[in-house]
Amino acid sequence: MTTYEASHASAAAVLHVFEQDGGWHWGITIPRSAGSGFKVIGYSETTFPAEAAARHDGDRALRHLSATGTLESVH
Repeated sequence: MTTYEASHASAAAVLHVFEQDGGWHWGITIPRSAGSGFKVIGYSETTFPAEAAARHDGDRALRHLSATGTLESVH
């Protein structure tokens, strides 16, 4: 993520929680600066057993992004 993206990501970042392959995951997106659609800037590699667990971890990552402009160790 560039410095420009980091400075704008926290305000426009959106958390998505979804079920895939028998488990729950999260992803964080921002609007693309050119064109249309969204850019994935972070996602979970961990498969969570419940939606609430994925949402909790994704919220933690989103808070960290908002506070620091970076996604620390993304699962």
